[in-house]
Amino acid sequence: MLRSGLSFPVLMKLLGHVSPEMTMRYVDVALTDLQREFQLAHDKPRHLAPQPKTSLALLRTGLVGLIDSFLATQHALEMFCRSLPNRDKRAHLDRLANRLTKILAEIRTLKTI
Repeated sequence: MLRSGLSFPVLMKLLGHVSPEMTMRYVDVALTDLQREFQLAHDKPRHLAPQPKTSLALLRTGLVGLIDSFLATQHALEMFCRSLPNRDKRAHLDRLANRLTKILAEIRTLKTI
């Protein structure tokens, strides 16, 4: 039933199980299942990074424009990072993304001054 598209919580309910562990006793997870799920998650991630709120047509100036630029850069970095198969490169880009987040926080404090 899982292979035909039924979700795990629904299967659990249909079988009358209270815990996922009980349902897992009846589920046979094959290597092909793991490969299919991995490929599906890789090709169509469920949680995408949010799109930047401004388009290039609406460029703003000052600190607000700078914040817009950093948000767009974060988005582009996140999308590129998700496409990389190499974990080491992704980890390096994750560190850069964290730095961008810290810079954005500092810029936002300037906005309130």
